[in-house]
Amino acid sequence: MTSIYRQILQKAWQITKKLPYLWPLGVLAALLGNGGEYQLLIQQTESVANQPEILNQWRESLQSILPNVNLATGKVFVLFFTAVITIAIMLIFFWLIISSLGGLIKGAALAQNNEKSTFKKLLLLGSKKFWSLLGLNLIAKVIVYGFLIFILAPLMIATFSQQKTSINLLIIALNFLIFIPLCIIVSLATKYAAAFVMLGGQKMWESFKNGWRLFNANWLISLEMALLLFVINIFVGFLYIFASILIFSPFFFFGIMNTIKAPELFNILIYTSITILLIFSAFVGAWLATFQISSWTLLYLRLTEGGKAYSKIVRWAAVLPDMFQKKKE
Repeated sequence: MTSIYRQILQKAWQITKKLPYLWPLGVLAALLGNGGEYQLLIQQTESVANQPEILNQWRESLQSILPNVNLATGKVFVLFFTAVITIAIMLIFFWLIISSLGGLIKGAALAQNNEKSTFKKLLLLGSKKFWSLLGLNLIAKVIVYGFLIFILAPLMIATFSQQKTSINLLIIALNFLIFIPLCIIVSLATKYAAAFVMLGGQKMWESFKNGWRLFNANWLISLEMALLLFVINIFVGFLYIFASILIFSPFFFFGIMNTIKAPELFNILIYTSITILLIFSAFVGAWLATFQISSWTLLYLRLTEGGKAYSKIVRWAAVLPDMFQKKKE
């Protein structure tokens, strides 16, 4: 039983480092979220905890907006035109993001076989599967947020209003026991489903079912891979913060030192440092997205084409009897 994670992560790193035409795809795909699945432990817990407040904010916003809506013919036309333009921009935006995700999956699979492509070709390949990939992500969101809004949120509103600490703690525990695992499982199954769409040529519903089946057959391996990538995310996050401080500090202190003699210089230096940080952030996000999507793609290929794979826990369990036997001898 050999380790599969080291090989996959090393290969994903080589793909990320040697194929710069994947980076623009990574910049766009990163907008879907770069955090590892275990980051949902933080994000979704906050969502659940803030759900009553969010619902109240929505209600107050609607109550303040609707009475002020001017339904005159000219105003309706302007609102309609603005809505159409907004929807068109959002569709283009989502098209780029989803197509980039598909292109990255395809590019990583080609790189596994030492085949190269281009940014344009991969983006077009991803765009051909746009609706299937978008559908998969929408299904995942509907499952997660449908459970949150229609089950957990009403339960929390009903219990939190009673202001009983013990019941509130019970609801928070329910969140950890049911909602968080659901988010992680749906996210991982969707990754496999997206690979089935791009690499297996399957339709949305077929790939969705096969994604769940592949996760179900390899759930322990999937969770271990997600944990490894989450740790890498944390490590990169600390490095990013440290590097950002190093980049920003010289501009800031130099501007402070010269703010009296040249007040306008301070603003120039601050805006320059912010621009550099934005470029640096895009670069880090592109690398991280490329690395993570490549890792999941390579794991998908390993599980579907490489024969039986074993998780690290299973490999450790298989080694323990031999270790005990040696100690007795």
